[in-house]
Amino acid sequence: MVDLLLLFIVMLGFESCLAESSVQTDWSGGPGTPGPVTTWSTDFNYDTSTRWYDTSSSVEIDHGLMHTIDYSFLDVSSVYAMDINNDGYNDVLGTAWLDDDITWWQNADGSGTSWVEHTIDGEFNGAESAYAEDINGDGYIDVLGAASRDDDITWWQNTDGAGTSWIEHTIDGDFNNAYCVCSDDFDGDGYMDVLGAARYSGAISWWKNIDGSGTSWTEHSIDASYDYVCSVVSEDVDNDGDMDVMAALYYPGLMIWWENVDGSGTSWTEHLIDGDFDGARCIYSQDVDNDGDMDVLGAAVFDYDITWWENVDGSGTSWIEHVIDGDFIGAKSVFCEDLDNDGDMDVVGTAVPPFDVSWWENIDGQGTSWVEHTVYGSFSGACCIYSEDINGDGFMDILGGAEYADDIAWWDLRSYPPEGSLESSILDTGCSPSPQCASIFWTSTQPAGTDLYLQYKSSDDAADMGVWSAPVYDPCLLSGLLNRYFLYRFVLETSDPDTTPAVHDVTLSWDAVSIMESSRMVPSGIVLLPIVPNPVTGSLQVRFSLNETSAVDISVFDISGRLLRKTTDVYDEGSHTVLVNDLDPGAYLMRMSSRRFTGTIRFVVIH
Repeated sequence: MVDLLLLFIVMLGFESCLAESSVQTDWSGGPGTPGPVTTWSTDFNYDTSTRWYDTSSSVEIDHGLMHTIDYSFLDVSSVYAMDINNDGYNDVLGTAWLDDDITWWQNADGSGTSWVEHTIDGEFNGAESAYAEDINGDGYIDVLGAASRDDDITWWQNTDGAGTSWIEHTIDGDFNNAYCVCSDDFDGDGYMDVLGAARYSGAISWWKNIDGSGTSWTEHSIDASYDYVCSVVSEDVDNDGDMDVMAALYYPGLMIWWENVDGSGTSWTEHLIDGDFDGARCIYSQDVDNDGDMDVLGAAVFDYDITWWENVDGSGTSWIEHVIDGDFIGAKSVFCEDLDNDGDMDVVGTAVPPFDVSWWENIDGQGTSWVEHTVYGSFSGACCIYSEDINGDGFMDILGGAEYADDIAWWDLRSYPPEGSLESSILDTGCSPSPQCASIFWTSTQPAGTDLYLQYKSSDDAADMGVWSAPVYDPCLLSGLLNRYFLYRFVLETSDPDTTPAVHDVTLSWDAVSIMESSRMVPSGIVLLPIVPNPVTGSLQVRFSLNETSAVDISVFDISGRLLRKTTDVYDEGSHTVLVNDLDPGAYLMRMSSRRFTGTIRFVVIH
């Protein structure tokens, strides 16, 4: 083999190295590697709205088409979804702290693209959170709210079931700095009770719905010994058949649950889940690992954590922490739902700043392996999150509120946004001076209604890569344009929300020993790419692209000039690869001819 390489170098009369290349076929290592690197592996630098983690080893536009429900809901503080008017479509409920509003938006045709706003209460001073439930047992969905400046826990009776007429009922008008509210049956009498928390006073209480009509209430304190309760929810944590209570305590950084000791809601025992969850901002409960008991999820602003705790034996007395994402800066809210319809629980969360809405795919269904998908990276003030099937397609969507942008929006995870992009790491080719001949080649899938293009930067200074090239839509030569450092980015576009283009691989080749007749290539619109790898260790791959349907001759000669192989065929416009098999070890010439173009490449075969 060494003799053949020496023969090849002497034959060409060059002192430089043989053809080199860097190929990327897998991006599953994820972003965050700016480079320089000596070869592209599975990492890259940066992406927006792309799916790169799948087993198909491709880059696609990621799911998540955004639909804005309201652009001017001043200082959004919470969102929720339920069928408010009993028409079979899921509607959206929200609170605006600065506007003092509790509002619901009617999903007019069930598609999530047409909304009618209905104000429930426009003077609910400091509206912090809302929840929907049938409080009085009449079959209609009512609404609960917590107001921090009014110190109120309140419910509004949906009098006709259509959500157009409401009667306010105050549950507690002196719950100091009321911050969050929800509903459950805490004493097992079949009536829906109410659970609430007061942020600064640290009070956590539930109110008994005395006769089920929602007109008479008795407060029961669960705990009032902690400061700054940010989130409270109910769930049967210990699997004993009654509802327990969980809370996230912001300043102490605690995650705690209280056991409903006898199921009557009159006796509670505190259990610590985590005592060092700094900036605990949100808590939720779901069976994350599919073992039949309820686990706990949390978001921590200062720890930058989205985390779940495994309820080890189902009793709530032993917990194992699993960090889903330990670098989710400003983590503020968390929710859990099966977002990809694969039968296991995924996680969705928001962060402020950097204003991210993301979801994490539960890869193995056990909660031990997660892949993050950024749904939207500039949802200014992303403060609250929820998941429900908004458009009725059988798949769970994501609903979010942005307090700085005053937006309420939802994302259809089965549809594609119009554009995504992925930027590679900077590649150090080690070539100086620049190669005589170079090329960029990729394979892709482009369904109707989609497009993709490549741009590149090349420089001799990795710290100053310059500006992006003009868009390149087909594999091409880079003769005279390749410097020592190189990076690419793909931009993928679609006008069809049901379809995405895909990039399968990309190859940068530089070949100082090719003798392509490039002067003929430009007017003909034909590109012959360098042979990669060279030396060839298997089948020879002849790669070329045409700008129109053409007849192509491919001939292979040995070093003496004797013709060994020849194929002639007609190829359509686009990129093609032709394989030449069964060549013995040795040095060869490959010549391609089409129309006015002729290109020749020398190569070596080794076994």
